[in-house]
Amino acid sequence: MRRLTTAVLCALLCAAPSATAEPAGAADPELTVMTYNIHTGVGVDGRLDLGRVAADITASGADVVGLQEVDVHWMARSEWRDQAADLAEAVGMEVYFAPIYDLDPAEPGLPRRRYGVAVLSRHPVVAAANHSITRLSTQVPNPTPEPAPGFPEVELDVRGERVHVYNTHLDYRADPAVRRAQVADMLRVLAEDRGEARVLLGDFNAPPDAPELAPLWTELVDAWAVANPLSPGLTYPAAAPAKRIDYVAAGYPARVREARVITTGASDHLPVVAEVTITRRPGSPWHAALPDQRLRPGTPRQAGLAAEHVDRLVPDVEAGVLASPQAFPGGVVLVARNGVIARHAAVGDALRYGSDGVELPPDQRIPMREDTIFDVASISKLFTTAVAMRLVERDLIDLDAPAARYLPEFAQNGKQDVTLRQLLTHTSGLPAGLALGSYPTVEQRLAAVYAVALRSEPGTRYVYSDLSLIVVGKVLERVTGRSLPDLVAAEVTEPLGLRDTMFTPPESLRPRIAPTQYAGGSRGLIWGQVHDSTSWYLGGTAGHAGVFSTAHDLAVFAQMLLNGGQYGGRRVLRVESVRAMTTNWNAAIPGAARGLGLDVDKPAFMGMLATPYTVGHTGYTGTSLVIEPGSRSFVLLLTNRVHPTAAGPATNPYRHVVADDLARAVLDR
Repeated sequence: MRRLTTAVLCALLCAAPSATAEPAGAADPELTVMTYNIHTGVGVDGRLDLGRVAADITASGADVVGLQEVDVHWMARSEWRDQAADLAEAVGMEVYFAPIYDLDPAEPGLPRRRYGVAVLSRHPVVAAANHSITRLSTQVPNPTPEPAPGFPEVELDVRGERVHVYNTHLDYRADPAVRRAQVADMLRVLAEDRGEARVLLGDFNAPPDAPELAPLWTELVDAWAVANPLSPGLTYPAAAPAKRIDYVAAGYPARVREARVITTGASDHLPVVAEVTITRRPGSPWHAALPDQRLRPGTPRQAGLAAEHVDRLVPDVEAGVLASPQAFPGGVVLVARNGVIARHAAVGDALRYGSDGVELPPDQRIPMREDTIFDVASISKLFTTAVAMRLVERDLIDLDAPAARYLPEFAQNGKQDVTLRQLLTHTSGLPAGLALGSYPTVEQRLAAVYAVALRSEPGTRYVYSDLSLIVVGKVLERVTGRSLPDLVAAEVTEPLGLRDTMFTPPESLRPRIAPTQYAGGSRGLIWGQVHDSTSWYLGGTAGHAGVFSTAHDLAVFAQMLLNGGQYGGRRVLRVESVRAMTTNWNAAIPGAARGLGLDVDKPAFMGMLATPYTVGHTGYTGTSLVIEPGSRSFVLLLTNRVHPTAAGPATNPYRHVVADDLARAVLDR
């Protein structure tokens, strides 16, 4: 918390119990949190009874409660009571009330009329603030969206760990415009405390898949979705719940273990309770000792994982195959910890649709195998980055030098100062992509890439850009005089013994390759050629896409990173290079955490594994890798989700759930 309102805290903090230091090595603290829209104490029977709300809170065992729709001397419906203070006294907790509206009293000499949200806590309150977010007032005629208070942040001391708790009540109107602005405002506040434990409670007035909420899930995890992915968790209206609009969300080192909805008639909303663990952080695991572990098959117990959660991996991937509409025809999942592969399994089909895009009879399909080779799409960027770091180690390139130093034609249209680091962190100012199909030759297509104009000032904005890694790849080729496939082979795949990782695989491997999309026209069923059209137009060997690989080969690459750049006694990267790749270079840009080539701390696909130190990447074809260094574990999910069409369901829910399976297997070991 950077902006504190200390004057209003005196009464609160004077009464708060003092914090006590925890001994070194103390267990991770547990926290039970609740979100509860109390509807000003009016139950489904239309009767005001704050005692029922207090009973719900007490029975839940909650340590921290976010309350919405709280009256403080507001009007006759709540008997002009201070509901925040009354509830705090009834449950024996401290309270911080954050008014959304603060109006003159009904009569001179009476308390001010206030309505808003509140946070109750059994833990010491260190500081609190009532932040403003965009609101469309219900108290003035012809309102327009403008900043208004009512987004409280309370910083707690939970057994020596700082925890930031936020509480919100988002706009109720059908038009999502105000909610969209509110989410952006909240993210700016949340970003100030990135790296510390954060818990967001509230009535969001929108379902989990609402587009306006999507940015939240890049910063926090939805507790209900993590703990109960197959249950709807409906919360409103209480009498006959039909939708989920009440939430607990958390960000590492606050990690969700369980979540439940409480059945009650005390309000028109059902409260949600979540059990959260606050992980004590000794610092970045990437800066600790990184032993050289060689992968070997073993049991969950040998890996230090809870078998019950490892056993969920295959059914959770099969759910994508069996879904309607189908998420993907097949997939391979691999989980490892401490160098032990605890699960490596294949489900479904590699080939399910023929050369005409029509579904094949079962006897003509090719089943998925553990060693199926996939077009890994943007996971290719990790191999390009690894080669770049090898050249950095030899002083052949400087990441903070302009790319145009090595590739002068890239300097066109104001790009002369764009650095290699900005390209690798997607802050170069380049657009996301460029249509190349209208250019007749590879040379002309590359010329178009080099000539593209910037969309923003370099270093100021994050835009995930394939063009950035295309340029990096061409810099590597120009500096060495060798092709990118040769460089990847010499610098990465051959030292690691990755026999099934390559660009442009030979025809002889086609039976082992998972086909991708039926594109029609001259491409037909894409099978054994790169799916990404930009890479295809560049010959299939671009820096952003084009690598084919297997789960096992990618597991070796992941373990190499966990080993600090070495594997099986062979050093591929220096420890300093791995630490540079896994450092968040975009900390100043909210929601844009990126290492060099690697994605960092993205709950949207990393799920419960997301921490400020978790790295990984996804691929458009349905692939993903998540590496959590604190537990020395990783999970790979490789699917053919674009077979036969790219218009199917999103893969992130399945990436998320296998990451959650691994996280639970670590936590419950």
